[in-house]
Amino acid sequence: MKKVAVIGSISKDFVVTTESIPNQGETVVGERFQTFFGGKGANQAIALCRAGMEVFMLGAVGDDELGRDLIHNLEQHGVDCGMVQNLKNVNSGSAHIQIMNGDNRIVIVPGANDFISISDIETHYEQLKQMDMIVLQNEIPMETICAVINFCDKNQIPVLYNPAPAKEIPESYIDKVNYLTPNEHEFDTLFQNQDLSEMLRMYPNKLIVTLGDRGAIFYDGEHEIIVSAEKISNIVDTTGAGDTFNGYFVKGIMDGDSVKQSVYLGNVAAGLAIQAEGAQDGIPTYEKVKALL
Repeated sequence: MKKVAVIGSISKDFVVTTESIPNQGETVVGERFQTFFGGKGANQAIALCRAGMEVFMLGAVGDDELGRDLIHNLEQHGVDCGMVQNLKNVNSGSAHIQIMNGDNRIVIVPGANDFISISDIETHYEQLKQMDMIVLQNEIPMETICAVINFCDKNQIPVLYNPAPAKEIPESYIDKVNYLTPNEHEFDTLFQNQDLSEMLRMYPNKLIVTLGDRGAIFYDGEHEIIVSAEKISNIVDTTGAGDTFNGYFVKGIMDGDSVKQSVYLGNVAAGLAIQAEGAQDGIPTYEKVKALL
């Protein structure tokens, strides 16, 4: 079984649905309260597990009850948490979300996710060298992301870099990754004032731009390829769709599929994920995805 390490964030979402967002000093009554496990790193790790990969998480949680819950959740889904730190006197990562009439206001508290350092990566060099792929996102410090990319480049370990949420990164690091998977907004941040077609041609079979309900686009060395997404009529929650796509895209690549086939696999999985609430709860198993291929 292929081994994949996910280096990224682990957190929990606290969601309040209300008919009225409180003004300063005001108290209102909410309609509904829900909690969901999240963090883009954790989401992608669980997507990879459900896709059938052997998955190792490198990240950090706080020395609190929430941190213990976060690790337990990952382990329950089959993720190896041997490289997850438990930091003293630091809160675990969380997101606090108010939803009113479909509009939301979000306060993110990175907590332990902000403390994943270059030295933490160095501590696990030998284990990381055993990986068939390393997956990165942008919810940890940028200097750590750059250090991981340099390490993988030096040791010839393939990297999928999902630059979400949007941040700028020097072009030299983009050159070193194997797969780059921004959405349209993240593409605009990475390649400011650049033409999509030109950038796709500059990074054939590397730059895959996800287009929401339109699917995804890449350049195969000869043509621009749009891999359409299935139309979903009963969309429940789009949170985590991108993370599901990335996990299943890696599954395809690890199985030896073409980029086009891997994008299609990711699209099908993401289409299933948005039909359930929660970033992780809706991530489908490989059996469910395979049934639709």
